[in-house]
Amino acid sequence: MDHLRQAPSLLRLSLGIAFMAVLAAGCSAQTGIFAAGSKNLYLHCEGKRNGPVVVLDAGLFRDSTDWREVQPKIAQFTQACSYDREGLGKSVVDKGAKPEAECIDEQVEDLKRLLSTAGIRPPYVMVGHSAGGVRIRRFTRDHTSDVAGLVFVDSAHEEQIWRFKLIDPSSVQGPPEDPVKARCGGSLPEVGEHLVWHHDLPLIVLEHGVPLSFEGPLAAHTAEFNRALDSMERDLASRSSRGELRIARKSGHDIMLEEPLVVVQAVRDVWREAGGSGH
Repeated sequence: MDHLRQAPSLLRLSLGIAFMAVLAAGCSAQTGIFAAGSKNLYLHCEGKRNGPVVVLDAGLFRDSTDWREVQPKIAQFTQACSYDREGLGKSVVDKGAKPEAECIDEQVEDLKRLLSTAGIRPPYVMVGHSAGGVRIRRFTRDHTSDVAGLVFVDSAHEEQIWRFKLIDPSSVQGPPEDPVKARCGGSLPEVGEHLVWHHDLPLIVLEHGVPLSFEGPLAAHTAEFNRALDSMERDLASRSSRGELRIARKSGHDIMLEEPLVVVQAVRDVWREAGGSGH
């Protein structure tokens, strides 16, 4: 009779162990909605940590799905995490959220809190596409000891607004026309205002190889805009004594979608130089 009385207890114990295993698996995946201060943001991580974790930051009004061709390949040699900012992708948990309404400093702290809540500890190799490049530079400035390396994927530049306006004043419209809003987004809007940022970290800048096209009256200045973009990408590569510029010959602005292996190789190279090993 004792074995009959013990059966329910054993069953409960087995179910409890199974439940704990599911929880453990869920935690190790580190994918889902996590608290980031007062917000709840979506984080998606793949792979097993092996040295620095790779953190992928998408461009303006873009979300974690931009990294779908890149993230699984990075996950073959270390943990890779992408995320959705407030009001974007799967982070739309607050119906009142206005995508990209917050200032860059708030976005940086959101990311810092998100990684902390999810248990993704530094050091990080930060990867930023377009406006995400400005964000990871600000993250590196504010949390220097957390960052082991940087990859810029056709990154925006803090001086972009005034450099474009010198070519054609009509090229900048909307919120960037307001200096206060421009600074909120991380830009330096005044003519001659220069980025002051330097780190002796392993750093690779990936620049599009297919010239960008412009429409309407701006089309007349296509060559000038592309020269300005090239100049700014070269400037970013010079910001580290360990910096390098690489051209994605077959890509326009979205290098991570058009030539994902180029991005993966750059990330792997920076990751190795930042302390990653193997593979």
